[in-house]
Amino acid sequence: MTAVAYYISAHGYGHAVRSREVIRALKSASPEVTVHVRSAAPEWFFDRLGFPVVYHCGAVDVGFLQKDGLEMDAAATLSASAAFHERIPRLLEGEIGFLHNERIGLVIGDIPPLCFEVAARASLPSVAIANFTWDWIYRPYFAAHESFAPVIEAMNSFYRKATLALSLPFSCDMAVFRERVEIPLITRVSALDKNEARKHFGLPLTATIVLISFGGFGLERLSGDKLEHLKDFFFVSTGAAPKKGKNFLLLPEALPDYVDLVRAADAVVTKPGYGIVADAIAHRTPVLYTSRGQFPEYPYLVRALAEWATSEFVPQDALLEGRIGPYLERLLNKEANWPKVGLNGAEVAAEKILSLLSSFPPTGRP
Repeated sequence: MTAVAYYISAHGYGHAVRSREVIRALKSASPEVTVHVRSAAPEWFFDRLGFPVVYHCGAVDVGFLQKDGLEMDAAATLSASAAFHERIPRLLEGEIGFLHNERIGLVIGDIPPLCFEVAARASLPSVAIANFTWDWIYRPYFAAHESFAPVIEAMNSFYRKATLALSLPFSCDMAVFRERVEIPLITRVSALDKNEARKHFGLPLTATIVLISFGGFGLERLSGDKLEHLKDFFFVSTGAAPKKGKNFLLLPEALPDYVDLVRAADAVVTKPGYGIVADAIAHRTPVLYTSRGQFPEYPYLVRALAEWATSEFVPQDALLEGRIGPYLERLLNKEANWPKVGLNGAEVAAEKILSLLSSFPPTGRP
């Protein structure tokens, strides 16, 4: 039986969401493949695939630590990354042992740098699926920290070991990879229509529904009471516990059918992240977006919204004070911009992965 190891960054939810779609496509194309997930992303992401995966909970990278959905924590990220870097020799030994013990034939990463070094040392092919790399994200923040240079350079050298990189639309600088192939968006599509989705969540059928979406980090600074005066809209978001107001519904945070909320909504309020941008494009849900500081990925996703979506910008201060009514009106009255784009990136990725896997015998050597 063929087995692959899938290493997934736990930064936010976007990496896990798109990885789940690739896993689904892999099993559809090759049911005999066993998938081992290595990640600190919640196990519930992989519980409703319709088939089992072997889930191993553990940190495989640091990502970028945040105080909430908008505020990055560079100091904490620097400290955590330095500590993780010191553990790499022990982690390499453990992960190589795991690959051999489970007879893994190929490694996939989205996009922890460590897994590509592990694969290379185990003489296995590896596939990166990404729109950025973590060394590229870190470099502008930590260039002034001389002691952090070895961490960034180690990450860069690990990425260079990847056999193949599958580059998503609107990717950032991916020159670190020796071989790159562009693929379409990896996204999920709700099986429900708008009314079915609203009934599923108990949302009013005739209201203008606005989804407040800030990923796994949340945004407690934007509370429901700040939105009560916007009576022309009904807001829905996720949180630690359910809560209902006059025009606001808070649903449990661990929501496996989040994509159905995107379908139910007339607009999404968010900061640009790959997952929510892809979901909005797939469901043609207009996006009101705000800035997310100096995060290097931000301008690439803003370009995606400009070219592939109906979108409007709202300043952070207006968002956090609940003054988003005029911006929502402007967004919803804009001429629709929804060019036809490919949404089958998961299927294309699965095809590329299986082709590479078939070209390597069980020993991992061509």
